[in-house]
Amino acid sequence: MTNISDIAKLAGVSVSTVSRVLNNYKYVASDKREAVLKVIEEMNYTPNKNAIDLIRGETRTIGVILPYNNNPAFDQILNGILNKALENDFLITVLPSNYSKEKEVEYLQKLKSKL
Repeated sequence: MTNISDIAKLAGVSVSTVSRVLNNYKYVASDKREAVLKVIEEMNYTPNKNAIDLIRGETRTIGVILPYNNNPAFDQILNGILNKALENDFLITVLPSNYSKEKEVEYLQKLKSKL
């Protein structure tokens, strides 16, 4: 699996430059940016979301545990969460429990360990 060190070597730049390109920093020379983007495309590179979350200290993911989703009240709650998440660039994980306490505890443990 390709990582940013590989991208940096192939593009002839530092790992910091690759990171800056991936994070859309504006202070990267255009020739270096182009070289990095070219290698990223050639290698079909996708950043590792877990690594990014670890560095940032946040997942930008919201876990929602619902007993089921065919209740108008739950539907409205979920709709509100989804709308705010979209506005703020968060991902949503919806976990249906069917009123199972064991399943809800399992889901809470998974969310706590960041899935």
